[in-house]
Amino acid sequence: MKLIKCVLPATMLVLLSGCGYFGGDEKQQLEQAWLAQDPQLQQVVEQIRANGLDVVAQSAAAGTVSACVAEKLSQDPLGKLVNVEGSLVESAKVAELLGDLQKVMEQDISFDQVASLLQKGADAAAYAKSLIEQQGLDLALQSLKQMATASEQFAQQDLGAHFQQLLLECKTVAPTPTPTPASGN
Repeated sequence: MKLIKCVLPATMLVLLSGCGYFGGDEKQQLEQAWLAQDPQLQQVVEQIRANGLDVVAQSAAAGTVSACVAEKLSQDPLGKLVNVEGSLVESAKVAELLGDLQKVMEQDISFDQVASLLQKGADAAAYAKSLIEQQGLDLALQSLKQMATASEQFAQQDLGAHFQQLLLECKTVAPTPTPTPASGN
């Protein structure tokens, strides 16, 4: 009976994800439009989502936009959530999103909760899935508690606005030109 209790909600989440219920197409489109304004930022975000934040942080050349974004996200308590498509335009307040996320991760998911998640746009489920994939359930719950504590200063800010502010700080970063030797003629 316990197996059915665990397998059924997990199967429902997978099926609903595959059908696009947890896709957040509108948010993804808004995010792509925002990122299209700066191809460098778009490339870095795509690299982080494809390869992971740690890989990009290690491989980015110092002084580049990639290095700046990777450093800022690594130091930010919510940086791990950038892996969810649509997070750069997420309008949910940080405190509310983290509260919903904690509820999703700490409870067995029932059909009623799945319906409730669908009505909310399933944001918390998408972020929970991302954290669990990256860290496993126990570490994800621990990370979530750390995020909640560390993000108190911007708890009432939208997650998307928070990420956009971080990324735009890196937009002005450009590799320093190499000085050319003066001609002696």
